[in-house]
This record gives sequence, structure tokens and C-alpha cells, in this order.
Amino acid sequence: MENALYSSELYSHEDKVLEEHLINVANIAVQNLYGAPDDIFKHYGKDILFRLVKVCALCHDIGKATSYFQEYLFASESIKNKLKGKEETHHGLLSAIAAYFAAKAEFQGDTFKNDEGIFLPFIAFLAVRRHHGNFVDVMNEAILSEREKSILLRQVESIDDLKLAVVNKSLRQAGLRVDITVARLREWVISFSDELRRLRMRLRKLEKARDVEPYILTNFVFSLLIDADKSEVTIGKNVERPNVDLGEYVVDKYKTTMDIRDSWLNSLRQQAYHEVLSAPLDLNAKIMSINLPTGLGKTLTSLVFAFKLRKQIQLTKGYTPRIIYSLPFLSIIEQNAEIIEKVLAANGFNVDHSLLLKHHHLAEVRYRKEQEEFEIDDAKILIEGWNSEIVVTTFVQLFHTLLSNKNHDLRKFHRLSGSIIILDEVQSIPTRYWLLIGELFKKLIQELDIYVIFVTATEPLIFSRNEVSCLVNREFYFNSMDRVTIVPRLEESLTLEEFVERIELQNDKSYLFILNTINSAKTLYELLKEKTGEEIAYLSTHVVPYERLERIKLMKAGKVRLAVTTQVVEAGVDIDFDVVYRDLAPLDSINQAAGRCNRNGMRKGEVIVVSLKDERRSYASYVYDSVLLDITRKILQGRDLVAERDFLNIIEEYYVQVQAKKSNDLSRELLEAVYKMKYESVDGTRCIADFKLIEEDYPKVDVFVELNEEAKQIWQRYIQIKEIKDLFERRLHFSHIKADFYKYTVSVPLKMDNIPPEVKGFLYVSNNTLSEYYDKDTGFITKGVTAIW
Repeated sequence: MENALYSSELYSHEDKVLEEHLINVANIAVQNLYGAPDDIFKHYGKDILFRLVKVCALCHDIGKATSYFQEYLFASESIKNKLKGKEETHHGLLSAIAAYFAAKAEFQGDTFKNDEGIFLPFIAFLAVRRHHGNFVDVMNEAILSEREKSILLRQVESIDDLKLAVVNKSLRQAGLRVDITVARLREWVISFSDELRRLRMRLRKLEKARDVEPYILTNFVFSLLIDADKSEVTIGKNVERPNVDLGEYVVDKYKTTMDIRDSWLNSLRQQAYHEVLSAPLDLNAKIMSINLPTGLGKTLTSLVFAFKLRKQIQLTKGYTPRIIYSLPFLSIIEQNAEIIEKVLAANGFNVDHSLLLKHHHLAEVRYRKEQEEFEIDDAKILIEGWNSEIVVTTFVQLFHTLLSNKNHDLRKFHRLSGSIIILDEVQSIPTRYWLLIGELFKKLIQELDIYVIFVTATEPLIFSRNEVSCLVNREFYFNSMDRVTIVPRLEESLTLEEFVERIELQNDKSYLFILNTINSAKTLYELLKEKTGEEIAYLSTHVVPYERLERIKLMKAGKVRLAVTTQVVEAGVDIDFDVVYRDLAPLDSINQAAGRCNRNGMRKGEVIVVSLKDERRSYASYVYDSVLLDITRKILQGRDLVAERDFLNIIEEYYVQVQAKKSNDLSRELLEAVYKMKYESVDGTRCIADFKLIEEDYPKVDVFVELNEEAKQIWQRYIQIKEIKDLFERRLHFSHIKADFYKYTVSVPLKMDNIPPEVKGFLYVSNNTLSEYYDKDTGFITKGVTAIW
């Protein structure tokens, strides 16, 4: 960068000259791209990507050169608020048009098949146009109104040509192949409508091509740009990746510190671990699975394989993959992240956030690299950009990175390239999305050189069996199991009162009851308490997370004999009961429930499947797809019992039937939107923004419950934060307490008779009104509504 004396005196931010920001962003984006595999987007080649990304970055804020923006940037707050709505102060569209023509000049001498020479500049236009916002339908982007054109021309005329010349000189030195002058910008704005006419013809062909590649390429370029832009503004540079050797020995060394006792189950765990570890590595096999019964140590086994694969890729392909460990639920994210941290610490690694990062919507906003603790706004950027070697995250974060129109979701899209993605408890992916996710992953594997490892006891048919490399002889391990028997009792549906009347509880056994709805769980809890007079642990999402974790700890420690829960315990929560009663659910859920029974094989366990109903219908019908329930009922009804060694056979039978009967309509509609790059919809047809991994079954609202002294202190801190006038500063301070705040927050039905009062923008149950709204055993008291989940 030249001496400030020769700067353009045009600014991108109050403390940064425009040309410096543009060149810094280009350098960061290009550095990030260097870390990606060489054979991504083979159709274009990595050199094309470098050039395209560089053009986007060098032009992305050129529209800030207008006098309108410069005046706005240095105005007082009161004047800023008045100017904010003035379209002349915006810079996205003018910058995008410059990026389009600069990309066109960049690729002028290149030979492309079909009309890809037009499409690459359009990707530059899209990425720059929306770098501060969300994507919309690309057909809508390919229209320039007369009003927009006249605003753009006013912006161009306001630019100081001499100052722009200084910016231009720096950009040319940085590699831009075209001069950006006032005259050139004017010419581009005037001719852009003609360019768009040709582009619309190209865009109409997208649907016919039925190819996911344009969508993936656009997201990839957009992601590199916005991640570099945000990182440059806050941190000012790229945070270098740590140079750590994560080979298979890392997990081996940790295992020597574990107290592993001799038992048939532990010897099976060891056998599965060594079988996966000794599986031959074929780097062309991109989809793998570790399909083992519950309780066979899948976390460590999948981790050791990922480390082995990572090392092999480093040696063979010359790049270092990130490991993205994705799980469906927050409770098991905490559990698995803790295990991974112990593994790394046992090897003497400094486990900072550049090595291991947890990312979910309630994660603590904190980022440490070696001895440096980053400021909270910098930390947020680093966390949301997945700046870590091992990222432990939710399915929601991962799948909404793949399928979204939102800026903050797509920002980490480029981190997927060359990554090893572990999908744990993969059966939790809704059947309606199997086709969609299968197709997307096939294309991501091809274009971004990613590896996918499915980890599950019940492997759904997202891919056909011949597309997946199985890393274990799953039949052997399932056939070796004899811990649990499923006992179907589905001849008749029972009310909760009838059910409690009929059950006989033996004093020397522990019992877990898994119900389908919160209301049925609460009612069963009360009936059982009345019948037994014993202490009963209760879990549902209406119990604040702080209390839920305390109760799960007691269950793990074997200090709970009777427990009533909803499905919150089903996947991955390491608890163990002698007998599990499960209200009818899809077969993969019943199989997960079996994983909470006699987990360590101490004595024979029973999972008794019953059908419970209220006065109108079965509780299962409120929650689950009727097709899945019907398939499950038919498979189970013909059997007196199912031994654990037969679980694999019946789950395979179940998935084959599900595959044949499930509806792919939603997947197909969303795939059509992906082909057309229809990020948002103006005509009501299906668009990418419609994708929601978790569908809300009814409108909910969050409530803070002042349960104890810690909750009181957190609430007082929240009230103080709400007094801060500056919105950005207020958000910053709240992110300090966010993780603790949500430990005392529950989501409840919006349409209740007893909605608590709103205080400072949040529904609040004070400690002295606790008994009106919150039961210390069963959680939030919902009146006048049926709480489903």
C-alpha cells in the first residue's frame, strides 16, 4: 500500500481508505482459496476461481467512492439516520455492475463452453450486489429499472475523478485488468440493461440443465467474499490455521488413559475400533458409514478414522481437511465436544478455539488462539466463519449452510471445501429431505472434494447401499448383541390411566418412560407419582436447560430409578435403564430408545412398545407421519418380540418400505429451486429460503424463568444491557451472557392463556411469581393449550 500521503482520500470505513480495504479483502479471500483442494470445480479449474474471487473482492466496495456515501460515512448520528434511507448512499448495485464488467474483461481471452463466459461475470455481480444482504431470486436480479439507472448515474456523476484515479491505480497494481474511471462507470451503467437481456436468456436455461453446480459455485464465491470482508473489517487479517499433527495415534494415546475394564461389550468396542482403523483407505470412496449398535463407542471410532483420513489426504493430495462433526441435538454436542477436548488434551495439545470449536445458536461467544483472547466482536466473526480445525456443530447449522439465501448462513460455505464431514445420529434427518440432501451431497463431493462419514445405529437410505463404503461388518456386531429385547404390545391403544393401572414395577429394576407429547408426559408423571409414591425424574423441553442437564447427570450416575421424558433423551444421551416403555413411534426412534436400555449389557433389558391415546386419538398421531407409524406398526405387530440381533434386519425392512412410500415432493420442489437459483420467491412458488430442517409444529415464544439466585443475577445483567442505547454495543454485551441466559429460557406455545408479562422485550417469570407459571418438577405450566413437543 502506498504512503497515506498519496491515498485517494476516499474511505470504505471511517478509519480506512477505500483502496486499502479492497486490496486487503482480495488478499484474505485469495488466501482462503489457497487452502482449498486443487481439484475443486474441475470444470473451470482453480485458476479461474482465483481470478473471479479477486475481481469480486477488488470491486466489492467501489460504489463507496460516491460523494453521497462519503458524506454519509462522516456525518453525525442524527444526519446519518436521515441519510440512511436515501438510495444514493447505497453502494451495492454500482459496485456489482463494476464487478460484472471487470470480470468480463478478466475472462475476455478465455475459451468457455456454451455461454459460461457470460455466467461468471454474473456470479461476480450477484456476490457483490448482495454482500451486505441476502440472496433473492436470480431472475429478479437480472432486471434494472429506469429509476435504478437514474440513481446510479447520479452516483457516478458525484464521484471525484482524480480521487478515483488513485484507487484505480492501486487496483490495477493489484491485478485488475480494466480501468475504473467515472467515464467507464457511466458507460457500464448505460449498457448494463443490454447485458441483462442476454443474461436472462442464459438464466432461463438453468432449470432445463437441472444442475446444482451454478448454485454451489455462486455460494462458494459469495462465501469467500463476505467472509474476507467481515474478517478484514473486524480482525484486519486472516487468522492462520494451527500446524498440528492429528493422526490416528492421537485417539490411541487417549485410549491408554481410559479405565477400560474387561467385558464382552468392551472387547466388541475394541474390535469395532480396530476394524475401522485397519479398513483400507480408498480416497476415491467419498461416502462412508460406521453403522454399529448403540453403545459401541462410535464417537471415538469415527474420530480416529477421520484423523487417519485427514493424514492420508495431507500426504496424498497436499491440503489439510477441516473436520466438521455434526449432530442433531445440543445436549450431545456438549457431550461429544467434551470427549474430543479430552482426546486432544491427553496428547498435550493446547486446545484453543483454532483447534476445537463448538458452534450452535447458544454457544458462548469466545475465541482464544494460543495466548490471545479475541475481543467479542472479533470472536463472533471467527466462530461464525468456522475458523478451526475441528468444528462441532448442529445439523441445523450445517444443512442451513448448504441450503439458504441468508448472508450469515452462507458465509461459512467455503469452509466445506475439502472437509471431512461426520454426520452423527444421521437417522434424525427427516425422510422428506432424503432425496434433496442426497443429491446435494453428491454434487458437493464432486465439486468441493468433501468426504462424508455417516455414524448411526440405524442408517437411513439417503444413499443407496452400493454408493456407501461400510467401514465395519455391521451384521457381525448386530448379531453379537443380546442386551435388549423389543416387546410390541400394540393390540390395543390405552389411555394413560389404563396404562398405569396395568403396569407392574419391580423393585430391583429401573424404568424409563418415553412419551410423544409434553402433555402426555406430564400426565403420566403425575399418575406414576400417585401410584408409586416415589421420586421420579421428569424431562421435556418445558424444563429449563439448566435443570435438564442436572437431571441427566443424575441419570448417568445411576441415581434415578424412575424417569418420565419426551424424546429429548433418544439420540446420544448416555443414560441406562433396565426397562424402557416407549409410546409408539417410527421404528428408528424405537431403536434409539433401545439405546437407553441395558446399554452396558449388565443384564437383559426390555423395550416395551405401547400405543397410548387421549380421548380423541393416539399421541403418536400428533407428532409423527402416519405413513412411518403405519409401516412400524405392521412390522412390529406380527412379532411377539424382537431380539437385538434382529434389529438390523427389521430396520433395513423399515427403510426399504419408507423409501418406497415416502413422498419426495418437497425435496423435488426445493431441488427445482436450487437448479433455478431461486433463493427467494415473489410468486409464492417454492424457493431455497423455504428449507427448514426443523419444522415448527406450532408458534412458540421464549420465556426467561428466574429459577434460582444465578438466574436472578443473569436477569439483572440483562436489564442493565437493555439500557444501552447503541444497538451494536447492546448486542455485543448480550453475547457475553447469551449462553447463561438461555440456560433459564424455555420455548412455550404462543397461544396460551397464561403468557407471562413482557419485560424489556422478553417474556419474564420472576422468582416471586414462579409458582404461577413454573412447576419445579414438570417445568412450564401451559394453560388452555395442548403442548405437543
